[in-house]
Amino acid sequence: MKQRRILLFTGNGKGKSTAAFGMLARALGHGMRAAVIQFVKSDDAVGEQRFFSVLPGVSWTQFGKGFLPRDPHSPAMEAHREAAREGLEAALEALASREYEFVLLDEVCFALGHGLIPVEPLVAALRSAEDGKIVVMTGRNAPPALIAAADTVTEMTLVKHGYEEGIAAQKGVEN
Repeated sequence: MKQRRILLFTGNGKGKSTAAFGMLARALGHGMRAAVIQFVKSDDAVGEQRFFSVLPGVSWTQFGKGFLPRDPHSPAMEAHREAAREGLEAALEALASREYEFVLLDEVCFALGHGLIPVEPLVAALRSAEDGKIVVMTGRNAPPALIAAADTVTEMTLVKHGYEEGIAAQKGVEN
């Protein structure tokens, strides 16, 4: 019998979402049905969405408004909170559904770390997900409860980044 797997890619280094989308490719190669739920992100022109969202067996939804205001008390934060709450509801449904064997929650840690959504319902859903379900989560600042719920946690460490050298985001690398 296949076990439930919960994997988490976190840390300040580049490659968290890239690793998760590599796992998505692997799952699709095995004929698995997948749900991708993106938190915070709102750009529908990034390479991974353009590629994966048109493939059979992939449900793709974004629940984000883009960059957060610097001021956490800004009135604009409510739109971000509402989008994240909708994303959390979609995540809970995907985790409970037999329709999906692979669930990718991209930038969920970012949403949690900025207080957009609570961690408790997600942890409860992870613990009750059926055997055989693969869940992959990404984002900086993973909360301790999410780390404890995962069976595999990888922390990406920033050693050097092109941004520091003035290199702008580039198609095929950052988007």
